[in-house]
Order: sequence, then structure tokens, then C-alpha cells
Amino acid sequence: MAQRASHRHYAAFGLLWRSSLALPFAHRSGQPKPADVTVRVGKTPAHLPSAASGTPDCWEASPGTALLAVPDVARYLVRRREIVIEPGGGSGDDIVTFLVGPVAIALLQLRGVATLHAASIDIDGEAVVLLGTSGIGKSALARALVARGHGLLADNVTGLVPAGGRIAALPAYPRLRLWEDLVAETERQQPTREGLKKYWRATPCITTEPRPVRAVILLQSHNQALVDVLRVPARDAFGVVWAHTAGTRLLNALGQRGVHYRAALALVRDAPFVRVRRPDQVFRTATLADEVAALGAQVEALAMVRDPPSALAPAARCTDSPTTHRPVRQPPRHHGAAPGGVWPAPEGRGIVWIVAYPKSGTTWTRAVLTNYLQDTPDPASINGLVGDWRVNVRDNFDHVIGLDSSDLRADELVRLLPRFRELLAESLLSTPADASRGGGAGRRFFAKSHEPFEGPSGGPRFSPVGTACAIYLVRNPLDVAVSYAHQMQAPIEQTVRRMNDPAAQDLPAVRSIGAPLPNPLGTWSEHVASWLQQSAVPTCVARYEDLLMEPIAGFGRIVRFAGLEWQAKRLARAVENASFNRLRAQEAEQGFGERQQTAPTFFRAGVAGGWRDVLTHDQVQALVAAHRPMMARLGYLREAGL
Repeated sequence: MAQRASHRHYAAFGLLWRSSLALPFAHRSGQPKPADVTVRVGKTPAHLPSAASGTPDCWEASPGTALLAVPDVARYLVRRREIVIEPGGGSGDDIVTFLVGPVAIALLQLRGVATLHAASIDIDGEAVVLLGTSGIGKSALARALVARGHGLLADNVTGLVPAGGRIAALPAYPRLRLWEDLVAETERQQPTREGLKKYWRATPCITTEPRPVRAVILLQSHNQALVDVLRVPARDAFGVVWAHTAGTRLLNALGQRGVHYRAALALVRDAPFVRVRRPDQVFRTATLADEVAALGAQVEALAMVRDPPSALAPAARCTDSPTTHRPVRQPPRHHGAAPGGVWPAPEGRGIVWIVAYPKSGTTWTRAVLTNYLQDTPDPASINGLVGDWRVNVRDNFDHVIGLDSSDLRADELVRLLPRFRELLAESLLSTPADASRGGGAGRRFFAKSHEPFEGPSGGPRFSPVGTACAIYLVRNPLDVAVSYAHQMQAPIEQTVRRMNDPAAQDLPAVRSIGAPLPNPLGTWSEHVASWLQQSAVPTCVARYEDLLMEPIAGFGRIVRFAGLEWQAKRLARAVENASFNRLRAQEAEQGFGERQQTAPTFFRAGVAGGWRDVLTHDQVQALVAAHRPMMARLGYLREAGL
């Protein structure tokens, strides 16, 4: 698909393209009119002389021009009528993949088109726009609807323009990009990039004309068993549109923020918004497609119930502008960690990471910290814990870096991950108000992770720049195995093999993607060693068992290390409000959004030594054989009498 062509003409996004590269767009033969945009190979500048803002690693922009650089692939100079590509080691497929994504977004914005990260479907001559986070299944749902006879308008980028007095969606190109599990082997026409299990799949070209938007479907997931459908009030719809804007960091630099703002308001005015939540673990595209197809009558009824104009007032308060680059001081280094060891936390601002191998106490620690920060007689809600704002999700990466993470190979993601976190910390902590969104305390922002400090390739996944410190929790692997098996609803034998597997991932391997970025775990010992041996980030190491035995002393050390004001009575109340009995009672009463759908409950027992009543002799020996040195170092062999 991406071989050099002799200046063929294509139609996409309401534009006529003339390109020396073969593109996945609808081909136009004969004697077409002059092209709206020309794509050619040539030299690009190292930098724009008057760049307004950008992500230094990947793009910069000024009014009228954008320059995007994809490491080891190509550089793209984008103007209103021209795209100049300077190859940088990537194949033709690589170059085209980013051309139809972030480069097309920049071009559309330069031409005054509002852009959404969205799929859109032609249903009876009108557009149904499918919104949702990266990995939620927009393309999969679009494929299911196309299979039911509806037309594809756009797969990943939907442009919005005024047409006939309504806001309309532009047809993009007649192809879907689908992951391996959604494409039968006989349908795999061509991978989008070498090394990605993602394939092009052609669909019929239905139209080249804009389609007025009939409805907007917000696709989400939850840990319940059924699909539910609810209307999104107009007062919330504007925020939904802004959250799914493609290329928000470009808008100001290109001078197009007002265009998108007006398009978002028109979309809220013209179309009802409906939220469709599907089960977390199983993506039942047939069920979802049936739900969306059945929305026709519902949408017509909903469209007759208009919100009063005052309901749009909150939209006027939206102030999502890019931040300028301000370096964050690098914290001091340390030389390894003994259990319970503490290093002075740096005085600068930054992310406080709460990290552990799964089922080792991150949620309990977050509950204690949330109650400590809230400091009220009643327990804090378990559905509002600090650190729950996910720093590991694809949408945040896509927004901050400016590239679509689903188009990057695992090695490329790992290389960009530390830089992503530096820029994310800079953005989150630009003001105290920003920090408070995620439970920040002054210049600190709490974030949880189950990642090792280094991935399988040996490269660090965390940057000391923008990081204040880390709290690393460790738990006896014998107890971890029992709790982890319960969470995943997997046989303990299988969980033991998983904990001993250097290739283990945080979630079971799938042939598609999910909303979180890839998270290799390695073995339990490798995970622990990666944090105990690193010297880049100041780290407080706490054993789960010690926190259970002496919670005031253990959490007191964590509170002081995290830079929070120390108050003994306040901590005692926080520990009591975060007791396992209270956490279990809250889950039973209101549910817990972080529970895996496979598990009946999240908060199980919260004890140490429960493995003695569950694990077989062979299972114990398998774990001890794999992790003896680290278990001995942390005192677990002695405590277990092994």
C-alpha cells in the first residue's frame, strides 16, 4: 500500500489529495480538479523558527505550520496545502500510518476543521459518532455496524464541519484498522506496520459528502455483566467533546482553538449524546452493535427533549491550554534499599508513585493516604482514592506526546514512556489547582503503578525528572499468589507459573489492546529487584506485613516521606477509616470501580500468612525455588519457616 506512486489522486476528509506515496484513501482517476493538498518527499527544517509551543521530542507548531517528528520513521512538515515528508528510517507503511493519523489531524486543523478521536458511521444518511478512550473498541464496534450494512465514514479521526445549518462529519477513507483478534486470517489484507498485529480492512466507499450528525455514542466500560445505555446531559456533553478532541496541544499553536470550540458547541446543540457501557473483560461487539442499531428510535425521542440554553453555561469555563516547558529539578540519587528504608524526599514538586507487584497493598495504601488527606470523621469513598487518575492510559500518552500509542510498537512506547511522564508531571503540577485534581498535596501528585522500574529491554520506565519520590510496597509472594489468583479468578497453579514467568504482563496477554499502556511485570523477584536496586528515584520500601502489624509506625513513615504534614491523631483516624472491614463494607454497599470483572470482590481478606491454608506443598516449593534469594533478603523464608 505504501509503495511510491506516480502522483495519484485520492479523496479523503472532504479534500482532493495528490500524492507521490500510495495512500489508503479512495482513489480518484480521470482528470480531477486541482488538488487541495499535495503530499511529496523532501527536506524538512530541523525546527520552526517561531514555534509557539509543542512537545519538543515529537512536534512543534506556529500559526500556519506544524512540524511532526516520529523517531526512526519520518519528519512531516504540514501546511494548509502541502505535506512534505522526510523519511527517517521507517518503511513506507510506517510513514503512511502516521500520515493518516497525527499528520492528517494537523492538516485538518490548519484548514479550519474540528477534529475528534472518533469513529463515525453512516446510518440512513446521517452520522453516528463513536467516542471513547483508546483501546475501548471504537473500531471493533464500527466493524460490527458495517457488517450490518451501515457505511463507514471514519475509523480513527472524524472531522466536523458546518453543513446545511447543522454540524456534519466528514468521510475519511474506506478502511478500518483492526487488531488481530477482530480480523479472520483470510481477511488480513496487510499489516499497518511491521511488528504490529494490526491490519487494514477495506470497506465499501459509501459517500464523499459530509453527513449531519444524528447522535454521539460515548463508549465506556465497567465491571458489571450487562451493557447499559444512558443519556449524557447537555451540560456534560461539552466536556465529553473536549476530552475526545484530537490534537488539543496543537489548537492554540495553530490558532484554531476557537474553531474547535464553536464546533463542539454546535455538536452539543445538534445531537443527543448517549453513553453505552460494556463489560470490562469481554467485548461483545454483537451485543453492542445491536444496542447502537436500536438507538434509532431512542435518539429520535431524546432529540425532542432539549436542554435549556443555560445548561451549556459550564462550557464557557473550559480553559484547556497547553503549558510552557519548565524544567523540574532532578532529585538526588540513593544506593539501593533495605526493607523499610527511607531516603529524604526532595523538596521540589513532582509525582509520588505508589508502586507494587499486583496484590501487594497499593489500594490499601491509597485508601489510608486518601483518608489522611481528607481528614474527616467519615471514611473517604473507595471510588475516589488518590492515584486513581491513571497515568498509564493510552489517551494521556496520545495527548501529551502527540502520537497515537496504538500505532507504536512496544519498543517505541518504552523509549517514549519516561519522556511522557516528565511532560505529564509538568502539566499536572503546573498549578496547585491542577495538582488537587488527582489528590495532590501542594506540589505533589499521587499516582499508582504496577510496573517494574525497568522493562524487559532494560530501559527505565520512570524518569527522575518530574518525580518527587516512590513508595514501593512488597508482600510475601506466597500470599500474593493466593490474592492474585482470586482477583483473576484463575487456578493457583496458573498464577504461580505467571509469577515465575519473565514474560508476564500485568493483564493476560491479548491480541488486541486495552486502555492501559503495555505493562510487563517479569517475575515477582525481578519486579522487586528492579525497584530495590535502582538509584534514580528516592524510594521508601515498606513491607505489607509490617504495615499490618504496626500500621501507625509504617504509614507514618510513608506520610512523612511523601512530604505530607505529620499528625499522629489524624493518621490513626485515617488507618481506622481504611481498615479492611470498612473497605469491604463500602464495596458491598456501593461497588468498587477498580475491581476486575472476573473477581466477585476486590477486598478479600487483608491478612498475612493466609497462604498456609490454601497453597499445596508443590505450589509453595515452586514459588520458593523461583524466588528464594529475594524471599530470604526480605525475611519471608525465615517467617515462613522454610
